[in-house]
Amino acid sequence: SLTLLLASLRHIEQDQQEGQRQQQVNLPFELPTPYSVVGGIALAATVPDNKQFQTIFDIFSSTRVSNTEELSDVLVAMKDSFGILADKLPADVIEHRVNQWLNVGCMVLNGNSYGNGDGSRLKELVDVETLVIAGADDNMLPTREEADRLVNLLPNCTSMVVKGSGHFVLDDRFNLTKAILTSKLSETTKTDESEKKKPYDPITDWELPPPKVVEKTIEARVKPLRMLTSPVFFSSSADGTRRKGLGFVPKPNGDEISMKKPVLFVANHQLLGLDLGMILAQLIEERDIKARGLAHPVVFQGGDGFGGPISDDDDEDARIERRDRNGRIVHDDNIPRGTFSAFGAVMVTPRNYYRLMESGQTGLLFPGGVREVFHGKDEAYELFWPEKVDFVRVAALFNATIVPISAIGAADSANILIDAPDMLNLPFGLGERVANNTKNVVSARFDRSNSEELFQPPLVVPKPLPSRHYFVFGKAFDTTSISHKSLDKCKQLYDEVKMELRRGLDDLLVAREKDPFKDTATRLAYERLYGKQAPTFPVEELNR
Repeated sequence: SLTLLLASLRHIEQDQQEGQRQQQVNLPFELPTPYSVVGGIALAATVPDNKQFQTIFDIFSSTRVSNTEELSDVLVAMKDSFGILADKLPADVIEHRVNQWLNVGCMVLNGNSYGNGDGSRLKELVDVETLVIAGADDNMLPTREEADRLVNLLPNCTSMVVKGSGHFVLDDRFNLTKAILTSKLSETTKTDESEKKKPYDPITDWELPPPKVVEKTIEARVKPLRMLTSPVFFSSSADGTRRKGLGFVPKPNGDEISMKKPVLFVANHQLLGLDLGMILAQLIEERDIKARGLAHPVVFQGGDGFGGPISDDDDEDARIERRDRNGRIVHDDNIPRGTFSAFGAVMVTPRNYYRLMESGQTGLLFPGGVREVFHGKDEAYELFWPEKVDFVRVAALFNATIVPISAIGAADSANILIDAPDMLNLPFGLGERVANNTKNVVSARFDRSNSEELFQPPLVVPKPLPSRHYFVFGKAFDTTSISHKSLDKCKQLYDEVKMELRRGLDDLLVAREKDPFKDTATRLAYERLYGKQAPTFPVEELNR
């Protein structure tokens, strides 16, 4: 091990010092000892993590030497740096601690044998809350494994494993005070129930990640789709006139809508639902609108294939993985995991939708749900909305503004070989396995059983290059004058919203034929050559 190597260098160091005294070589500065050099190199290779090592490398690479005097200064500085180890932690001290302290201390704490000890002394800390902080990328010691061992051994222990950190975890990227205050340690000092941390409420406590995280996540998750599909967005005024961009989209808490008045975006669900990120990103970037998607339960059961948001290097919370003795991950209550959750998505339940509208927030709903996202070969851009008008009734209860979104492009980017229902009839037991899998998926509709909602994608083969995507935000519908108790009025508004969305789909399907860059290859060549988005059809094509 590294410590044994450093301890063994004590004798070489003594031999060199004796040889230097006999030779009495006169140098402008004292040479560093083998212990200092080898030990310093070994520590430099094992203690810093990648980020710290890059910082060190940058310092060295930026050092310029133009004459002998500067060279002498650099050598003296290097000698002094190597000498720190010998001054602060001499080889004989290392040897004493390794040979005399380490084994004895481990035996006292863990029992007669460190490898097989039951940690009897440690287990006496029954009533002591303990916080273990470890670097996930420690190259010197098995710190992460030791943190896991202590969590399992100590009755009241929580570990914080810091991703991207090595042996020296307490650098300027880690806030120890915050770590203590957000751990169970701080809870033990609070006697007043009102002071104790309340469980995280995904409806009222959610906040958009910091701007750097938003920017990096969009860069990594959304930009690749934008480069392939070159999406074009349009919005509609109150009289239905369209223009390019989202300038007509009503903005919550802005001039168009009162402070507590909610907004509900209602969209058709495109094939496989891969355009969701483009819609959310465009709303954030162009209008600073934080729309909260109402997502299928499978998204919160590991279905978020995009992983978590791309963390900022300085975002400490995103780097910490928490664990207790039960083996479960203890997340920071205010940091939702998964890209969709971190960007505001909540499970599509009547209660969650009601509370979003009640609290004056912005929701994004796909009434067609699974049926639309997994549509069949001849069902592109068809709407499969339920008979019930409940989402309009709740919107009317809180005077929400409803904005339909029409989206096309995804169905033209893939070939459906086998429709979802036909997947159940596959031979050789495959169909039976598919049927069993879909029965185990929780239905998104509270009034349907799992078996009634077929959560099974069709067999899809992507085309070599995806089609261009187009989005129209339709005219806004104000529900202030609609009574939520009037089923007739709510049904009428429901039909009007659906009709406006249908109008947007039909207009886009016609207008895109006039897009000179509808062809993917031509569009990609243009955008690569000029470094900007290719133009599209004149907006007048949507206003005929």
